[in-house]
Amino acid sequence: MKSILIIEDNKVMAQILAQLLRNSIQPKTLLHASSISQAEAIFVKSQLVGHALDCVFLDLNLSLPLDGLSLLRQIKQEQPELPVIVVTAENEMETVKKVISHKPDGYIVKPLSMQKINQCLAKVANFQLHIEK
Repeated sequence: MKSILIIEDNKVMAQILAQLLRNSIQPKTLLHASSISQAEAIFVKSQLVGHALDCVFLDLNLSLPLDGLSLLRQIKQEQPELPVIVVTAENEMETVKKVISHKPDGYIVKPLSMQKINQCLAKVANFQLHIEK
């Protein structure tokens, strides 16, 4: 994966995730957005310059509880082939069901670990291989 967008409003969590990704897959470009509006601006810019994103790591609770869900829905409608991995502390069954209904490509419950990141990335890579065949 060359270009990854992290959408996370907690600066420390974003830095931890970025470091785990650097240690795991060494992306060429690692972008960070701390709000939905910043994320939307990055999507528009990436489309305009022709540099498609390879994957998005999306925090479920950006400013309001579960407001990342609306962004997940929007991404999946506009770019269904773009892998989105939800990263959250939310592990209640009702929330998980709500998120899964929008078909993210991964769901990581905090605290983050290299093992969790690698499992999700392997799943995304496997999924992309099947699409390309």
